[in-house]
Amino acid sequence: MQLEVEKLDVEKLVADAEQCVRCGLCLSVCPTYRDYQTEIQSPRGRVLLYADYAQGLVDDPLKVLEAAYDCLECRACQTVCPNGVKPGEAAVDTKVTLQAGKPQNLAVKLALAIFHYPILIDIANLLLVAYQRSGLQWLIRKTRLLERVGLGKLQFAESLLPGRKIKPAMRLFYPRRVEPKNGEVKGTVAFFLGCVMNLVFSEASTAAVEVIRRSGWRVVIPRETTCCGAPHIEEGDWYGFEKLAKKNLDYYGRLDVDYILTDCAACGAELKGYVKHFGDDPVYGPLARRVAEKTLMFSEFVDREGLPGSARFPFATTHQHACHACHAQGVKEQPERVLSFATDYHPLEGSTDCCGSAGVYNLTHTEESMRILERKMASVARSGAEVLTVENPGCLLQLDLGSRRYGPPVKVRHIAEVVLEALKEAEKS
Repeated sequence: MQLEVEKLDVEKLVADAEQCVRCGLCLSVCPTYRDYQTEIQSPRGRVLLYADYAQGLVDDPLKVLEAAYDCLECRACQTVCPNGVKPGEAAVDTKVTLQAGKPQNLAVKLALAIFHYPILIDIANLLLVAYQRSGLQWLIRKTRLLERVGLGKLQFAESLLPGRKIKPAMRLFYPRRVEPKNGEVKGTVAFFLGCVMNLVFSEASTAAVEVIRRSGWRVVIPRETTCCGAPHIEEGDWYGFEKLAKKNLDYYGRLDVDYILTDCAACGAELKGYVKHFGDDPVYGPLARRVAEKTLMFSEFVDREGLPGSARFPFATTHQHACHACHAQGVKEQPERVLSFATDYHPLEGSTDCCGSAGVYNLTHTEESMRILERKMASVARSGAEVLTVENPGCLLQLDLGSRRYGPPVKVRHIAEVVLEALKEAEKS
């Protein structure tokens, strides 16, 4: 079943616009409205614009597309909307439609193509490892060489690389299957190996698998995994998304496991969200529903299944909720309960507000992204925590930059790393 990409769903967009009662609740949580205070930078303004264009009342598709890309798609507006209007999802649908299901340009097309071939992610990982360990990263940052030769945007992209050392990709060194550390096997979990997690944060994915194993579960790590497709559909590339999604559904939809686990909020949202796109397909609909039913984020799994023993992490923590977790999946209380059990947890003011990463938003809208990030780090400072956790790779990159650029100098870690360290500390006692 192919998505219709030739025209917007007029009835749906008009219905959303009519459901919007202009109450203004979305304005209080929208990052762009907070900074610009203009209706076109608000969720309700964008929804009306999409509907007007679909009805032929606006004849400038570039203006509509610009509004869609100005949206961070954090979906905070969808969480607070009393009438179920979904401006974040409408922004994605608008991009897909106005771009006819294809990337904006050749540069985006080439960048997205990498995600179709996991081996390229592994090669990129090894290049990053060599880049750091050779001292070239230190030289680039010390001299700001890229900026000096007119590549300021590339210099900023380089600054997003984490301050800690990048480890070799998990796909390259970790076994395809691991058994529980102790005791009876409770069941089997398939670990969905995310692209950016594998590229930059393999130690976090390794920690997630180790926590599951120590909790009594067998873990399989399928090498057949490809990208979940989130980068593609968020850039309007429906056909790239469809190819990846169907490949994952063909594999995971038929896999005999108890859970499909991911340590990436974007992957979790996409795996659960395949139903929206393929639910009516006679072949992929049942597979999509099966995948959605079995998929859990790491914190969901730990909260549901519990931790062995009396785990304790010797530092004060706070948690930033990735938008793809709290707003797209409704996963909010689970990581807070996990951290409250295993650590000295300090609540974070505005923990469900976007950090400004938003896919590649920090690259395409850098100034606005940094304003959002600076506010976020001020909240982190007020929390008094020593360690800031999150459950998404884009947020990890953004917040790590924030700790270096704005302070406080907290350690930014995936929640799985903290939980594993808590388990190890408990074993020592």
